Amino acid sequence: MYDVVRNAYAKRAPEYVEALGSIQDMSPQDVALISEWGRAVDGPVLDAGSGPGHWTDLLRTLKCEVVGLDMVPEFIEIAKNRFPSTNFVLGDLSKIPLKASSLGGILAWYSLIHLRPDDWGLVLSEFARTLRPGGSLLLGAFLGEQGAPFEHAITEAYYWSELELRKQLKSADFQAISVHSRCVAGIRPHVDVLAQRC
Repeated sequence: MYDVVRNAYAKRAPEYVEALGSIQDMSPQDVALISEWGRAVDGPVLDAGSGPGHWTDLLRTLKCEVVGLDMVPEFIEIAKNRFPSTNFVLGDLSKIPLKASSLGGILAWYSLIHLRPDDWGLVLSEFARTLRPGGSLLLGAFLGEQGAPFEHAITEAYYWSELELRKQLKSADFQAISVHSRCVAGIRPHVDVLAQRC
C-alpha cells in the first residue's frame, strides 16, 4: 500500500505542488488553526507527511523547532529546494526515525487519508511513541461514512467518522481535546482533531 501511494505522488509531485503547495492555496481557517496550534506547542514538532513542505515552513516561521517527514523522495527534494532554511527528512510514518518521547507536537494534516482503516493504529502508535506525555497531535482528514473509500485525485483515499477518530485515538493513548468539522459546497467535508498524548 505504501508503495502505491508513494509512486502515485512521485509521478505527480510537480503538479501537486503547483495546485496545493503554498500557504496561499490553503483554507484561511486551516492556516489560522495550524498557526495557533504551532504557537502553543511546547517542544520539537514533526510535520508528519509534509509533502511540498509549506506547512513545515509555516511552523518554522512561527519559531517552532520543526522537521518535515515524508516518504516521497520527490517531495523531499522539492521541499528542500523551496524552503532551504527548513529541515526535511525522508521516512515512513509507520517507522518514524525519532527517539521515544522526543516531540512536543505532531501535525498530521491529511497525511493519513490514504491509509486503510486497519493501518491507522500502527501509525497512531508511532505518534504516541514519539510524543512526550502531554504532547499535542493536530490531525486533519476527510469526514464521511467510516472507512468508505473514494477516488482521490492522486490515489484511493478513505473517509473517517468523528466517532471512529475518537475511538482510534483513545486506543493509541490519546485524549481528544476538540473536534471540528466543516462542510463547504463543492468540497469534501473536513474534520480536524486536537488530541493530547496521555
